[in-house]
Amino acid sequence: MTSIHTNLGAIAALQTLRSVAANLTDNQQQAASGLRISVASDNAAYWSISTTMRSDNMAISAVSDALGLGAAKIDTAYAGTAAIVEVLGEFKAKLVAAKEQGVDRAKIQEELAQLNAQAESIVQSASFSGENLLKTKSTLPLLEEGPMTTSVVSSFVRDENSNVQVKTMDIDLKHSSMLNEGGGGGILQKQIHSVGDIGGFRGTGVNSVAHQGHERHKFTGGVTFGAGDIIIFDINVDGGTHSTGNDYTLTIDKALVDAALGTTDGNVTNTAQLRAVLQQAFTDNGVPATAYEALFSGTGSTTHFEIGSLETSGHPGSSITISNVGSSFAGGFAMGLEDAPDQNHDNMYPEASISFTTGFTVSPLAEVYFDVQVGPGAMTTYTINRAVVDATLGTVDGYIGSAADLAAVISQASIGSNLMAVASGNSITFSADQTVYPEAGNRAARVYVGNVQSNPPYAPDFDLAEVDITQNVRTIDQYLRGVDHMEKMAISSASRLGALQTRIEMQAEFAEKLSDSIDSGVGRLVDADMNEVSTRLKALQTQQQIAVQSLSIANSNSETLMQLFR
Repeated sequence: MTSIHTNLGAIAALQTLRSVAANLTDNQQQAASGLRISVASDNAAYWSISTTMRSDNMAISAVSDALGLGAAKIDTAYAGTAAIVEVLGEFKAKLVAAKEQGVDRAKIQEELAQLNAQAESIVQSASFSGENLLKTKSTLPLLEEGPMTTSVVSSFVRDENSNVQVKTMDIDLKHSSMLNEGGGGGILQKQIHSVGDIGGFRGTGVNSVAHQGHERHKFTGGVTFGAGDIIIFDINVDGGTHSTGNDYTLTIDKALVDAALGTTDGNVTNTAQLRAVLQQAFTDNGVPATAYEALFSGTGSTTHFEIGSLETSGHPGSSITISNVGSSFAGGFAMGLEDAPDQNHDNMYPEASISFTTGFTVSPLAEVYFDVQVGPGAMTTYTINRAVVDATLGTVDGYIGSAADLAAVISQASIGSNLMAVASGNSITFSADQTVYPEAGNRAARVYVGNVQSNPPYAPDFDLAEVDITQNVRTIDQYLRGVDHMEKMAISSASRLGALQTRIEMQAEFAEKLSDSIDSGVGRLVDADMNEVSTRLKALQTQQQIAVQSLSIANSNSETLMQLFR
């Protein structure tokens, strides 16, 4: 039907043109932006997710930047720590050289002073962006400080409940600090509560025993006993501090010699025969001794003979003594019995000594532990603390300044163990209390003192800057041990920093991969397929041209009708 009021063809063509134009606009926007969903109205759910993830990706990018900053701090601290390790290695080498005879210690001390200055310079320089992980400023000793943590950003996390948080990696400056200005306690400084080598007591591990009394005589030659020849002498067995022992008077004559050797000529020509003769005399007279002792001389000696106690006399002593030697031979000749022994061990009691080194202070937070066992007693651990020190020495500062002080404190701490700790000059001797264990020799009470530990564990009781080998404040060995401990601590710190470096590198690499993954995931949601958009755009442009032509045709039909009315 044809109408002069309504052009149905034009209306249809116009609707088509509008639809094509709208689709064409959408595709042009996708082509221009590269996005299939650019506003919430395109797809509210996908737009919300993509917008959130883009925001998170920006945070992850910031984390990557923070990781770079943290890595730079750790790298700087590691470089400084590694340099400190090298300095301490040189320091130890100089100390070893100082032990050589004839070296000029003053010159070596100058080198040590320069090495210390270099270590301090390294610490001061190991700063990045105003932060120095090798230097702290606590007024307390680091041992008394709580955690001194500094943080490095490690990751941005959104959990399953959409809660966000920034994760960090913590670094405890107590473990990395080389110098703590104020309270001390850094790696290159003394530990305030350290007891050092405990005056030489640390490292003690004595397990002392004794053996039977014995003496060795030089054999001065053989002799032939005639019918009237004798050698007579007195012998005391197991006499000592706690008893007089048993006394015997023995006679060697031709009959004894022939009985002992199975001969008839009375000849004694060597040490083996003399031992047999003496043993016969001991057996015949019930002397609790042996002529076959071999602790000094061995069993086959041709130049010496040796006698020893059997420790069966019933007396607590363990000794043997020859005296009052008489002889019918010219000049009192007695094959060596007449001479004093050239080696003699009588009444041996287990004991061991240590040398006192340097005075030290037992602080209220420090304790020393050591194990003691005397005789059949149980192995027991004893403790030295500030209270024991002050109660023993009548002091209030916990200071142990001499061998006598340390011996008194050890004795007091181990009271009831029957351990004796006796000072003489700069030495301390450990032994059993003889009023409880009077037996000597093999029967004597064994003495064990060892497993000496401390809390806090060993740490230097001097700063690196205080090392002075020209003075007698400490021995070079003490300095060596302390510097070696500093080096171990520095190496441990470097290892810890190295592990952090590796973790930061791994986290930075992960952050990059995570960012790429998020970009890819968001792209899957909102990015336009440009091949499809381009194809559709060409189709819509063609449809638009056709719609315009259709509208033109529809309008031209109306004009033809109007011409009919003219």
